[in-house]
Amino acid sequence: MNVVTARGLHTRRGATEVLRGIDLEVRGGEVVAVVGPSGSGKTTLLRALNYLTPFTAGEVEIAGHALRPGMSERADAEALRAVRTRVGMVFQSFNLFPHLSALENVTEGPRRVLGLDAAAAEARARALLARVGLAEHAGAYPQTLSGGQQQRVAIARALAISPRLMLFDEPTSALDPELVAEVLAVIRRLAEGGMTMIVVTHEVRFAREVADRIIFMDGGRIVEEGSPVDVLERPKEPRTRQFLRLVQR
Repeated sequence: MNVVTARGLHTRRGATEVLRGIDLEVRGGEVVAVVGPSGSGKTTLLRALNYLTPFTAGEVEIAGHALRPGMSERADAEALRAVRTRVGMVFQSFNLFPHLSALENVTEGPRRVLGLDAAAAEARARALLARVGLAEHAGAYPQTLSGGQQQRVAIARALAISPRLMLFDEPTSALDPELVAEVLAVIRRLAEGGMTMIVVTHEVRFAREVADRIIFMDGGRIVEEGSPVDVLERPKEPRTRQFLRLVQR
């Protein structure tokens, strides 16, 4: 069963068309890695899937809940909430609340989105921090944590609403190289646990190891997709081959 279905997705930024007719399906439990050059529309695609970036044409369905062009945060609040409570998103730059501890950051979602009481929300948050290896840092504030630790808190926060789908937008791009492995290890464990995920990444080796399917985007379009072996070792499209020659040097 599909968790994500997108058909004919278009977005514009002023006069520039950013997504140019994206069709995408993601099955439950599938891990899809999205790779491609900067400016190819990868991040916009993720943001369009939960309507953080409105799309101008096409349709999206997430876990049975539909999004359409022209939706309003006010008039369509209930429909947008139905989608967003089923989607966890992890950004490049962590986006933690600096005035809240790690525990408080993770507790916010269960309390405000799911309506859990304080005790239940805290129990869930502590379990998730332990899951990402940060049980001993529950009381720490973001500025006292390393980049890798902050990103793991951000992952725990996204998981706290029990999403059907996790979206990762270049989750290691803001990290020093020695911190990348700890974040990728958490994502790898989620994949092994059957979480449905779309991961925008420049870590081609990681995509090869974890993804069930790889999508290569360029110019707002999906140029090529297939298994990691097919896309990374036997690419059919010249643009895919050109990109891989550059990133695999």
